[in-house]
Amino acid sequence: MTETDLPSRERSQLSRHYTDNGITVLVEIFRPWGGDTWRMEVTSLEDQVTDWNDPFASAQEAWDEFIHVVNTESIAVFL
Repeated sequence: MTETDLPSRERSQLSRHYTDNGITVLVEIFRPWGGDTWRMEVTSLEDQVTDWNDPFASAQEAWDEFIHVVNTESIAVFL
């Protein structure tokens, strides 16, 4: 396996499709391969992408932030 065959990032097992109030989004939590901090992107089915500028210390922290936004602002904020 060459260096170009290696994946460029590690995807968290917390990444998934999430549906609330009939709205579905794709939550992607990932970090650069071998990196220490996690990033998060939320993509609507209409390809509207929301990403966070600041990294997270853990994948769980990123997921908790996503749930907090859904619970306080609604999932429609990602449309």
